[in-house]
Amino acid sequence: MADEHEITPWDVSDTFQEAQYEKVAREFGAKIIDEQLKNEIKDLAGEVHRFIQYGIFFAHRDLDQLLDGYRKGRKFYLYTGRGPSGKIHLGHLIPFMFTKWLQDRFDVDLIIQITDDEKYIFRDTSQADLEKYTRSNILDILSLGFKPEKTHVMVDSRNSDLLYNYGIKVAKHITASTVKSVFGLKDSDNIGKFFFTSIQSVPAFIVSAITGHNVPCLIPYAIDQDPHFKISRDILPKLGYEKPASIISKFIPSLKGSGKMSSSDETSGIYLDDDGKTIKRKLMKYAFSGGRDTMEEQRRLGANPDVDFAFNTYRMLEPDMGKVSKIYEEYRSGQILSGEMKMIAYEKITGFFETLNSRRDSVMKNMNDYMFNPERFL
Repeated sequence: MADEHEITPWDVSDTFQEAQYEKVAREFGAKIIDEQLKNEIKDLAGEVHRFIQYGIFFAHRDLDQLLDGYRKGRKFYLYTGRGPSGKIHLGHLIPFMFTKWLQDRFDVDLIIQITDDEKYIFRDTSQADLEKYTRSNILDILSLGFKPEKTHVMVDSRNSDLLYNYGIKVAKHITASTVKSVFGLKDSDNIGKFFFTSIQSVPAFIVSAITGHNVPCLIPYAIDQDPHFKISRDILPKLGYEKPASIISKFIPSLKGSGKMSSSDETSGIYLDDDGKTIKRKLMKYAFSGGRDTMEEQRRLGANPDVDFAFNTYRMLEPDMGKVSKIYEEYRSGQILSGEMKMIAYEKITGFFETLNSRRDSVMKNMNDYMFNPERFL
């Protein structure tokens, strides 16, 4: 399966293209978000987030059922996560930006799992680096403005007793052949890789386990994480818990236009610790452009904003869809040149980073308020 679709949680082929998303989602057993579901979201949340409107979050599992339960008074909680393998870039923040909107609109609790154990098992990362990245990643994520009273950051290595005790119950129902088939693992891979998906399943039912009654769970994630939660949905009913619902996003393309942004290639994305000079250089030198080769051609033929990194980054960070539509038409018609589009994106990115940086000190002083504690759910 991993080879067929060129996607696993740890590797995505550079040949994976936009046209493949819906095909892969359907083959994975997910449904495409349709207009009926968008109307349901709008009715309950008051609006449809722009990431759904733009098709960035495009598929789901049982979101319709979860929303139906919410309408009837049954609250859910959110679960998402981050593997701290390096510095955070813009692509990493997109699911968290959307998750914050969900938390705000539905007023629900959120578990953020930090899978430092996964990165130790799957990558050649030292424990010292993992500790450094774990702290900095948590600060970056929380600087988006999550509610401390409803946010629970679960670092795997610091919650290993709880995760292991529930993880072995999941692991008992997963065979080695299933893990090899779903994730493309081989006999030569270490046994930690085979066990890890059991740990990633735990937050999808941990609130139900703590409270003693089933609490629905909604998981926003990028499509490469889908194999983990497909397994979770198969196993959890065997343990007496409900299947988690999910809402699934596409990858955020790299600066260079193919593949996704990577923590291991700093020229593939815009990082949160990039200064203004670095951001401008990356946009001008590396950003894939939908513009024409010459100014004359651009004025006459216009650009293709849909494949343009600068435009798509601006689109993700600008909440006013009217402004986005105006820029789209001006760029498409040739009124805006490629260099001008990059500068528009530059201003939006640097403004966004300034807002995040302004919150970091407050988050740092109060970080313990966000940490996972089972008693907060009782």
